[in-house]
Amino acid sequence: MPAPIPTAMTDSFAEFYREYAPRVARWAGRLAGGDGDVEDVVQEVFLVVSRKWSAVRADANVASWLFQITRKIAANHRRRLRWSRLGSKNEDLAAIRSDAPSPEVELERRRTVALFHRALDHLPEKQRTVFVLYELEGMSTAAIAELTQRKLSTVKVQLARARERFVAVYGRLLRRECDGQEIGLVQLAERVAKAGTESSARLGKRTS
Repeated sequence: MPAPIPTAMTDSFAEFYREYAPRVARWAGRLAGGDGDVEDVVQEVFLVVSRKWSAVRADANVASWLFQITRKIAANHRRRLRWSRLGSKNEDLAAIRSDAPSPEVELERRRTVALFHRALDHLPEKQRTVFVLYELEGMSTAAIAELTQRKLSTVKVQLARARERFVAVYGRLLRRECDGQEIGLVQLAERVAKAGTESSARLGKRTS
């Protein structure tokens, strides 16, 4: 259930921040991606809120309003990160091994996380948002519809399409990552495929 809106929006901005900052930080962490700076996103969100503070109505859906601001700012952060990475390659094996206490485990973990976020970045923004809220936040489609101010039927269609696209893109990225790489990545691919089969009940369950 959404947290209560400050009475008639007369509570101080500091109280409003304490009430909603944890939720905004959680959204930011999910929406900005693995390399996103959550603190920067939260600061930008509440900077926008402070500028519009006097215009917020007591009867407004504040949670949805904050989410829309967070989504836009997180998307901007992701775009900036993609531009900053253009022309540069991913961390090579030596770089990862040099500062990881358990090289093979850390390599596989970081590659898996990186691939996951790269696959997410291939989803259209609306599909990505629904996928993140449902699969990572554990929200119901009805709750997502309320938060994003979309029709429930629209959310269900977007979720189904997001799942289909994510699985296809992730598989393609994984095959590309493993092509010509050492046996460790081949073993990783086999484990991911097995895990995908075991977790199909999650990604393939009904969206109602």
